[in-house]
Amino acid sequence: MTHKKKTKLGAYNRKDILFYSLLMAYPVLQFAVFYVAVNANSILLTFQRYDTMTGAVTWVGFENLAEAFRMMTQQLELLDAMANSFLAYAISLVIGTPLALLFSFYIYKQLPASGFFRVLLFLPSIVSAIVMVTIFQFFADRAVPEIFTKAFGAEPFQGLIENPETRFGTVMFYNIFVSFGTSTLMYSNAMDAISPDQVDAARLEGAVGIKEFFYITFPMIYPTFSTFLITGVATIFTNQYNLYSFFSDGSSIQTYGYWLYVQVAGAASQSEYPVLAAVGILLTIIAVPLTLIVRKLLEKFGPSED
Repeated sequence: MTHKKKTKLGAYNRKDILFYSLLMAYPVLQFAVFYVAVNANSILLTFQRYDTMTGAVTWVGFENLAEAFRMMTQQLELLDAMANSFLAYAISLVIGTPLALLFSFYIYKQLPASGFFRVLLFLPSIVSAIVMVTIFQFFADRAVPEIFTKAFGAEPFQGLIENPETRFGTVMFYNIFVSFGTSTLMYSNAMDAISPDQVDAARLEGAVGIKEFFYITFPMIYPTFSTFLITGVATIFTNQYNLYSFFSDGSSIQTYGYWLYVQVAGAASQSEYPVLAAVGILLTIIAVPLTLIVRKLLEKFGPSED
């Protein structure tokens, strides 16, 4: 009897392992292809040096990482890029996220013109980024000064993007505006999945208006909300916030996503790639634990659906 029981248990464990393996095969394959394979060359470049005269490749250990660390901690341009990357994410989080939730709740409740707002907010995601940037830049630099001059009798002033003092805020306004399409679509779809019975029960308990949002709607869509926050943290150093579309390679505003793109695209030779790859590795070392910490905090302190 004991021998049969062990055999049955062993077979059951093999089935569990097979099921788990099949379940994990797809995400593991995605990670292998879209991270390991895509970044394999960058990882190797981090420990190499390329001689442009002879074409020889030599292994240099951690020299590129040391040079990248020196650049990141001493060059004013990269210190500004680090600060701007975090500042841009903070602005998007503090201003863009609450507005996206508010707009989504408005659309979810099917309030007046909700369908029109859904199309209007999603439109920038459909139109080409270059077209949107061109239209917005003309509006900010030409239309806004003209409107204020004629309507309020103000003195002619420099365009909002042309003016260095208003440039960063104007670009961030644009980025927040064009980001509503995807977030509003995802949030409103998540809200549509909430059971009407739960909403009716909450109304009987007095959860109406804004209370419904905080006590019913937001806890139910919290997984979607936390996913946006986690992915946002993970892309702090890769998001260039449309700076290249606005300024090509001549922007006075630096973020790490923009700086890396410009440096790689404008590299004079392959000899510049190893240090840039090392910068990317160091940014990954910063971003990965930061993302995991944010995920842990969101799971620990998030609202309960109950």
